[in-house]
Amino acid sequence: MSDVITLSNVSITHPGASTPTLRNINLTVAEGDLTLVVGRTGTGKSTLLGTLNGIVPHFSGGRLDGTVTVAGRDTRTHRPRELADVVGVVGQNPVAGFVTDTVEDEIAYGMEQLGISPSVMRKRVEEILDLMGIADLRRRALLSLSGGQQQRVAIAAVLAAQPRILVLDEPTSALDPTAAQDVLASITTLVHDVGLTVILAEHRLERVMHAADALWWLPGDGSVVQGRPEEVLARADVVPPLAALSRVMGWPTVPLSVREARRRVGPRPGLP
Repeated sequence: MSDVITLSNVSITHPGASTPTLRNINLTVAEGDLTLVVGRTGTGKSTLLGTLNGIVPHFSGGRLDGTVTVAGRDTRTHRPRELADVVGVVGQNPVAGFVTDTVEDEIAYGMEQLGISPSVMRKRVEEILDLMGIADLRRRALLSLSGGQQQRVAIAAVLAAQPRILVLDEPTSALDPTAAQDVLASITTLVHDVGLTVILAEHRLERVMHAADALWWLPGDGSVVQGRPEEVLARADVVPPLAALSRVMGWPTVPLSVREARRRVGPRPGLP
């Protein structure tokens, strides 16, 4: 499987800063993989994600050293609008990105800007509504939706352009647990059933880490540690419950599901 994203010796220095936020980063993402991005607040997660569609440095300013290649395109020479057909980005606040009033219009808007024919557009809207499980919302006003429904519409609108890569910056941060579960389930479906490449910054790790192929951990010193989730979580300072359990038990790697943890523990006398 080929790498669809490559960061080579990347350092990012924000405007007015004397030292880089991220320093000498070397990362790859294989096509069709789900990569989780974790780290405490202020460690540079959003900055890192911003490099993947050229927002950093074209809109953010500052300096980018090294090379970021996305689907064969150098982000230094390709601005975000020139990467929009390969990279879709969804942020924490979907309402801030909406440009129409209803669900169906929002999904169709991006395709209209790309000049897609009405017949193709109608077919694609139907497919995406079904894929994201929001067909029953098609004529609803966007502002009447719940937070979880709005987030799924935001993802659907990005998917309408048929990008190869989806980047999500903590999409469940403002959602209740049930809505967050629905959104994360939709994201894992896109990876496993559609074959989309997803890079996801997420704090509800216990709900999605079982589906991850790789994990990027930002310790806060400008570096990024890349590896298998069960290995990186064993030493990361972001500690979901199963990671905490593995440290108590002395396990060298973290079980990524409750089922796996139970198997490691094994049968206990007197317990079901």
